[in-house]
Amino acid sequence: MIRRHPLDGPKPTPCLLAALLRAAFAGSLALAAALPAAAQSASETASVRNHAIGPGALGDVLSSYAAAAGVQLVFDPALLAGQHSSGLQGSHGVREGFELLLRGSGFRAVEKSPGVYALEPRPQGSTTALPAVTVTESVLGNPAITEGSGSYTASGPATSATALGLSLRETPQSVSVLTRQQMDDQGLMTLDDAVKNVTGLVMQKGYYVGESGNFSARGFPIDSLMLDGLPTSLGANGTFNADNEDLAIYDRVEVVRGATGLLSGSGNPSASINMVRKRPTAEAQGAFSASVGSWDKYRVQVDGSKALNQAGTLRGRAVITAQDSRSFADSVHDRNQQFYGILEADLTPATLLTAGVHYRRVDNDGLYSRLPTNTDGSFLDLNRSTNLGNDFDKWEQTTTTVFAELEHRFDNDWKARLAATRRWQEVDMMFSGFARTAGVLRQNTQAYELDNRQDSVDARLSGEYALFGRKHELVIGAGWRRLENHGTGGWASYSWTSSAPAIDPANWSNSAVPEPSIDSSLWAQQVTTRQSGLYAATRINVSDSLKLIAGSRLSWYESENLRNDTRYQVMREVTPYGGVVYDLDDKHSVYASYTRIFQPQSAYNASGSLLDPITGSNYEAGIKGEYYGGRLNASLAVFQIDQENRAISDTSGPSPCPGTTSIYCSRASGKVESKGVELEVSGEPLPGWQLVAGYTYVHAEYVKDADPANEGRRFDTAYPTHQFKLSTDYRLPGELDRWRVGGSVYAQSAIYEADTSYRIEQKRYALVGLHAGYRLDARTSLRLNVNNLFDRKYYEGVGWTTGGNQYGAPRNFMLTVNYQL
Repeated sequence: MIRRHPLDGPKPTPCLLAALLRAAFAGSLALAAALPAAAQSASETASVRNHAIGPGALGDVLSSYAAAAGVQLVFDPALLAGQHSSGLQGSHGVREGFELLLRGSGFRAVEKSPGVYALEPRPQGSTTALPAVTVTESVLGNPAITEGSGSYTASGPATSATALGLSLRETPQSVSVLTRQQMDDQGLMTLDDAVKNVTGLVMQKGYYVGESGNFSARGFPIDSLMLDGLPTSLGANGTFNADNEDLAIYDRVEVVRGATGLLSGSGNPSASINMVRKRPTAEAQGAFSASVGSWDKYRVQVDGSKALNQAGTLRGRAVITAQDSRSFADSVHDRNQQFYGILEADLTPATLLTAGVHYRRVDNDGLYSRLPTNTDGSFLDLNRSTNLGNDFDKWEQTTTTVFAELEHRFDNDWKARLAATRRWQEVDMMFSGFARTAGVLRQNTQAYELDNRQDSVDARLSGEYALFGRKHELVIGAGWRRLENHGTGGWASYSWTSSAPAIDPANWSNSAVPEPSIDSSLWAQQVTTRQSGLYAATRINVSDSLKLIAGSRLSWYESENLRNDTRYQVMREVTPYGGVVYDLDDKHSVYASYTRIFQPQSAYNASGSLLDPITGSNYEAGIKGEYYGGRLNASLAVFQIDQENRAISDTSGPSPCPGTTSIYCSRASGKVESKGVELEVSGEPLPGWQLVAGYTYVHAEYVKDADPANEGRRFDTAYPTHQFKLSTDYRLPGELDRWRVGGSVYAQSAIYEADTSYRIEQKRYALVGLHAGYRLDARTSLRLNVNNLFDRKYYEGVGWTTGGNQYGAPRNFMLTVNYQL
């Protein structure tokens, strides 16, 4: 059984939790209905919000600010023609924000009715008495915060590629940022949702058991996840995966595509996903939301932040969520709760200490059915509600993360940062798979307990230095990671035999099979993996227009299997990084880059030596555009990835391979080549209109392989060659300003799995989503999200003839009420 965490109280019964969530939602609707009648003026009640609005024409900046603040601003743009604004950062009330933006313009914003402002000339001879402005983010805090910006793009620096803090345009790789605003508008709640909505990433379900799908990019799996820039290993373990994060605690998701070995160490040349947490604010702010959706889905969320002392040098934030949901699949009932708490303390004006904890519990009865097919790979054409599992199938998981970070800025503007995180994942699962015995489809039941623990530490020093009459940037650092992957488990005695329960897919009851006893001594694993590295990167400002980025990492890697007393290691692996960026003008840059990553492998050659790691090299070139002061970004990239040294069988050597149980030894000569194109536009093309649109083309094929017949063939046929993703939101103008409407489109090309006896194919498909939001007053809003509007029947991934084929969700809705304290 799962061990209870100290923070984990008595387990709520399903009926009780559902009742509490229903009551909370009903109460919030009543509150929303009552508020308009009792509302005070918007100037008195509007909540303080955090803003990150970039510079631009004053009229455009004011429109963006009004939309982000949840109010309407009426003015003639001609009045402000030629005036520029540096934007607005930090947390401010509505009037305070207008005063700051309009300072020196000759105009002021006057509230004409609740939530409606108009521009008027400032009286002659008057002086502007600004409200007291409290600094809500430490000078050491992250300036790239997207919460409160109202934007679908990021104007601040992203450190996920090089740790140099470069903007999207300045980074010589493809970078996407999923902002807090996009997550909220589109109703994205999980890491699966995030991956499915980021350009170039692929999310598929069915391969793994559990809540989470498997992620990939540019033709290769994604095998690491960053938390505030600290790399951690994904929890996938052959059959099961435990990595479906809840997005409520995150400000944004930064994604760098291609090889990312400079910061992450080992892995595939696919992408790096960096989950950036929400931070505290000094100004008191709070939000409550409640949602109800299809299949009895109920969710509540509370988010509060404030200064904890009068000076504002100690700040705290907490996020609590609870969710109770049935599913379109029979006998599936999901429940999850989480708590996130974070503190920031200004130890000195130049030193910031951050510490926090994140606890999440998942308690699912039943698991999504990974359906079989006919023996030739054709689908069984079952109802989407079909679940061929059992009532006793379950997935219970607790994930606990503690983290701390210390930053200090020196007098010469250099900055030192030390960050550490520890994460525990405990899983208790039981699930039912399938096998064919003498042509009869039969069930096998398995049960496992996992106890994964990881530690990650990073220390870095960054700043500017002068050389040849110019200033340049430098970062140097060291990182260390450890993953302990422990587990036990087994299966029912009848599994994979002719005495196992026979399955009739067209006529199956989830209560037909009694829960079997499981011998948990049949399987065990105990693997410890350690990684450490030293890295450095610099940006050299050759001229005002030409920048060179160069870096390298020196890595050590060791994996130890304590069950069979085997280990393999990689010593002093060098991972280079290089890029060049040239500014064509003040809006456009062209770039080229070479990045690399390595992946250790446990195969041996005929002389008894461990093979060199697989290396993934990413060659990329493109053009990037930055418009309206960073409120709109665009990019076009072409890339080629070479993954080399893949182990292939050495049939000319001894058999069996000396010192191993393998029939043949191996040699490193396999190679896969991936080529493609990526396009993305993100941000605000017109005032009030937010947009992210991305297209990806990827073709990966075997160049060298143990089987010459594979050469020239696609590397992974279950990976879509074409993908298109669109998310958009528009605030209606004029008197309809309280309304926001938008939607999403996801489209991909056909995928398939095949061997000599079957072909399982999911044809190309497209999904459409819509949403509409209405602002009741300055504090309260409603939003309706509709997903899979045309009720397209499709599989989120294709597997094999006895499983791994999972339906995507039918048409569904979610209604959410939000209240800003």
